[in-house]
This record gives sequence, structure tokens and C-alpha cells, in this order.
Amino acid sequence: MSLIPADKPLEKEILPLFTKTISFQLPIEWKEFIVKVTPWIMVLLVPLYIFVIGLSAFTTLFTAFFNHPLWSLGMLFGILGLFCSLLSIKGLFDRKREGWVWAYYAFLLFLIGDILYLRFLDAIITFLISGYFLFQIREYYK
Repeated sequence: MSLIPADKPLEKEILPLFTKTISFQLPIEWKEFIVKVTPWIMVLLVPLYIFVIGLSAFTTLFTAFFNHPLWSLGMLFGILGLFCSLLSIKGLFDRKREGWVWAYYAFLLFLIGDILYLRFLDAIITFLISGYFLFQIREYYK
């Protein structure tokens, strides 16, 4: 693990869960591969997510605001997560800490969005899988 300080919200608490506590650490070759493909995955997924948010916003515009206010907040957090994902792409290509931090913020915002949408299973899966890979490659972004 690198000596990059954990100074973002909840980063200090989450970091040991995916780096020290968990018994399976990714091999270096896998980490390097993930670091190489992550920006490209973001480039592919961000437009798809924009389409999903647009479709979701269109179909639930009225019901979300009047019947399910938490869904409105969930959609807002999803949009903010998307914005953070967009901001992360350049830094991920350049392997800069700033790119990882924006991806981390997107991770947190999507997690909060899942909770607000009352999709607890999705929130658990997002936390475990995305968090694991995000923190496994953290040391590559300086």
C-alpha cells in the first residue's frame, strides 16, 4: 500500500476494509490492467449512464417528486455522481490522485443514491465490488 494520506470523507475508514482487512489482494498485473482500462470503461459507461438518467427522469418526472421524494434525492445524487465520473476521466488517464478522488466521490454519491432509491442490495453490491477495485488501485494515482 502506498503512503498516500487518506484525507477525503470516509476514506480513512473505508481504506483498511479493502486493503488490510480483506485477505485477497489483487496481483500487481491485475491492478496495472485495471488502471489501464478504467478510464476507457468510464468513457463508455458515462454516456450510457446519461441515457439511463434521462430515461429515468422522463418516465418518473411527476411521480418521483410527488409520491417518492427520496427518489428525487436519489436521482440528484446519481446526477452528481455522473458529474464526478466525468471529472475523473482526465485524471484517470493521467494517473493523477485528482482522478481517483473524483472517482471516489462518484462511488460515494452512487452509493448514497442507491440507498435513497431504497435499493439496499444494489448499495451493498456497489460498496463491496466498486469499493474493492477502487481501493485496490488507489496507490497508482499520485
